[in-house]
Amino acid sequence: MALLKKIGVVVATVAIMTSLIFLSLASIKKNANILSMREISKSSNISRDLSYNERSAVTKSRLSAVRIVSMSPDGSALSSMSGTYFSFLGRYYVLTVMHGIAGPCSVTKIMVGEYYYDCLKYVTSDRFYDYMVMEVEKIEERSPLSLFSDIYPVFRSRATPAILENVYYTGYPNMMGPFTIRGHLMGYDAIDERNFYILSYAWMGASGSGVFSDDGNLIGYVLALDVGRTEYGVQILENVVMVGATTNIDWEPLFKDVY
Repeated sequence: MALLKKIGVVVATVAIMTSLIFLSLASIKKNANILSMREISKSSNISRDLSYNERSAVTKSRLSAVRIVSMSPDGSALSSMSGTYFSFLGRYYVLTVMHGIAGPCSVTKIMVGEYYYDCLKYVTSDRFYDYMVMEVEKIEERSPLSLFSDIYPVFRSRATPAILENVYYTGYPNMMGPFTIRGHLMGYDAIDERNFYILSYAWMGASGSGVFSDDGNLIGYVLALDVGRTEYGVQILENVVMVGATTNIDWEPLFKDVY
């Protein structure tokens, strides 16, 4: 009888230990899954099938992408667009589109994840070329581009981007993202070449996204989708994206602002 009792105690102990081990393993697996999801959502989680240059360009694109929310002074209008974060001599800026600015700097915010950062002032803009450069607070969750080395053609020259060259942009279409999208350069404006066109995809909210070439230079910013007229009326071409060239931007006000 005593032997049976000892065997029962051993069996119960083994069962309890087995249950504890199972629960521990399940908890470890759950935590591993949570960690995995965190890793997946990181901006540095980029396909290793890309070449070194492609990975570098995409990394710059993702780590400099921000979302901008702009409101009219009376609160009747609210817009959301994308932008590119860069620095110059210790100060921080965002490049985006003018057509998304609904009100003054005081009611325009830069959004990264769950955090909002202030617009400090509007520095330079142009309605014709459709860009806005604003000074902003330092954004801890993003790595700024350098105006000296990452933006074409401010301080260094390169060949004009070639037809069918790969391009990449990261933005917030439909207020979702950040989404990184690849495309190919299709051609330029026929008259003055102030804009170029890429075979890619965009939607509302992607305007202002920085467009990068294969060598990691910021060469433009998303302006709009192209439209075509057919027998059925005007139709949006969701895969033909108009891009404003960085050569259109007047950078001089930034230099005057600093000096």
